[in-house]
Amino acid sequence: MGNKNEYIERIQIALQNTIHKMQPIMTDNMNKHGVTPTQFFVLMYLRKNKSCKISEVAEMMGVKPSAVSFMIDRLEHNNFVYREHDKKDRRVVNIMLTEEGIKKLDIVMKERKEIFESFLFTLSDEELLQFAIITEKLAEAANKS
Repeated sequence: MGNKNEYIERIQIALQNTIHKMQPIMTDNMNKHGVTPTQFFVLMYLRKNKSCKISEVAEMMGVKPSAVSFMIDRLEHNNFVYREHDKKDRRVVNIMLTEEGIKKLDIVMKERKEIFESFLFTLSDEELLQFAIITEKLAEAANKS
């Protein structure tokens, strides 16, 4: 048995190699559907939260609202999102997914899943279960930091 540092180094190298191979495939997949990685991130955020304000997205991404506004313009132009004035405060504009945006996101997610499957097909059911438990634990730790 090795030590913890050795295991971490092996994991780091393996993950970097895997991500290096997967990332271009994932990016090409999104580009094929007219969605950039950043737009995909925003569409996923909208799916999770139903709606949001431009300032929320800007804060989450650590950019200026004007940059997000430009991106939302492009998503709106592609009919993936729409803007709607808040019913309680007309000065507030909420961003929401359109039906087309939901369909596009579903297609991209389905194809992303297929890409993941192509990389994970060599794992047994037990290994997949363990990998799922481990990655969920990592995600939980990441969300706390």
